[in-house]
Amino acid sequence: MGHLTYGNTNAPIDVDDALLVHLRAVTVTKLRRNESFALTVPTFDGTVQTLWIHASIPLRFSFDGDPQLHRPLLAKMMEAANSANGLDLSRPEYVSSLEQARELQTVSA
Repeated sequence: MGHLTYGNTNAPIDVDDALLVHLRAVTVTKLRRNESFALTVPTFDGTVQTLWIHASIPLRFSFDGDPQLHRPLLAKMMEAANSANGLDLSRPEYVSSLEQARELQTVSA
């Protein structure tokens, strides 16, 4: 399980490592383009938080290893981050896309 630390808080948000590596790629791309976006993440207590991702707000991504990026999932997340609703990781479509990517990786290995 990886961690996303937002702002100056000491309370990290737990995110699956593979999903977090995709989120890092989307975030770096958006911020490199000077584009802010809304990010919605589920929290450990079952609630959902929406964060405003902006270059002026400190972010820290920490995870074990370096999971592979899967282009279809990355494209889906980037498209969502570019939308008016932002990227909502609480939606089941990201978990199912991640599971499919893992199955394909297992089959091809």
